[in-house]
Amino acid sequence: MEARSSDSASGEAEIVPESVPPGDKQALGGMLHPFKVRNFSLLFGGQTVSTIGDALYAVALPWLILSNGGSPQELGIVLTAYGIPRVGSVLLGGWLSDRLRPRQLMLIADTVRAVLVGILAVLAFWGHANVWEWSAVAAFLGTFQGLFLPSASAILPELISDEDLQAGNALSFASTQAATLVGSAAAGVVVAALSSGAAMAIDAVTFVVSAASLAMMRIIRAGTPGKSGEGASAQTDAEGQADGTASGEVQITFGRFLRTSRLMQVSMVVSIAANFCFGGLLEVALPTLAHGPMHAGASGYGMIMAAFGGGALAGGILAGMLAGLKRKGLIALLAVLIMAIMIALLPYGGVIGAVLCMLISGLVNSISNVLLITLIQLIIPRHLMGRVMGLLLFASFGTYPISVALGGVLTNQLGPAILFPFSGLVLFLAILFGITQKELRDL
Repeated sequence: MEARSSDSASGEAEIVPESVPPGDKQALGGMLHPFKVRNFSLLFGGQTVSTIGDALYAVALPWLILSNGGSPQELGIVLTAYGIPRVGSVLLGGWLSDRLRPRQLMLIADTVRAVLVGILAVLAFWGHANVWEWSAVAAFLGTFQGLFLPSASAILPELISDEDLQAGNALSFASTQAATLVGSAAAGVVVAALSSGAAMAIDAVTFVVSAASLAMMRIIRAGTPGKSGEGASAQTDAEGQADGTASGEVQITFGRFLRTSRLMQVSMVVSIAANFCFGGLLEVALPTLAHGPMHAGASGYGMIMAAFGGGALAGGILAGMLAGLKRKGLIALLAVLIMAIMIALLPYGGVIGAVLCMLISGLVNSISNVLLITLIQLIIPRHLMGRVMGLLLFASFGTYPISVALGGVLTNQLGPAILFPFSGLVLFLAILFGITQKELRDL
């Protein structure tokens, strides 16, 4: 098995994918096979626990501010203080990931976030913090979240083989959905039975667990023979081939890679279009539709949102079982096309129809995400992995505030229902662009 690049500027020892015994070669790509790799199991466990903590925080913070006399405007100030630095730091996070290596940056970010959320817990127990104190801590928290995210996407190809990459991504997507569902349900119980401060304290502990899992990963130094008995020279050759730098070949630059990769270009267009559509829909149009024309009530709205999460969980699991698929690029685009149709139809079938549309949307959204991110990870030169992931995240996050603002204006002027077919059309046009690209259809 090829070793991953370990030529970071820091000279840091690198994680190398663990070899799979020859007898297991036929089983590569199976849904559970990434768990054969100790480092992946550690990452999976740590990130699952951390995601549960994130869900606790997402409920505890607004509840704390509003229940202590804070206004929705003050809550918005705190969330903005978190959100803007998060968007602004993902590009830097991608660059640092390539310089320091993903594991090292993730470990630093988790450690700092454990301290920051611990400070929030102390402020919550103290009970006298004002909006500016909350905002100051939230700004640092958002910054380190942005630094963390590119590495979280870039680390997987360094842990497992290319054959297991789709299954690994699918497990990660499914874990995120399941942990969010569990954490959201647990958050209400913890906040009601204990306090918002207790929920934040638990979140701080989950960051410690995540950091510990990263620290426990097995490190193999460059030039050290691996399990297969390959020597330093063979390992170095493999690293060069993985990065496109074998035999003295000059490394491709970040700008040239973006200009020449059709997959990246299409992925950027689809990502921007999807996130542009979803921000305003989920945050503004859908709750307005459920509250008004659909008369769904709080319970109906909850069912609609839960349907997307349940579909996304099922889609993540299903994607992990489809590693043998051919033409994954085309299938990913067709999955997004189905989602565009479901979005367009959502307002016109009542609550049951909306639940069904969101269930299918969540299912195909996970499938398309897993397939596209796996294809991208396979083509990105290892020395650019963090920067490319950072750019994709920036494209996703950057459209969110525009989408929410525009969604609010259009919903107020035209009503919520019209946004759904409009968003479906925007997404359809993005998919049409992707389908015309032969390079992507044939992947």
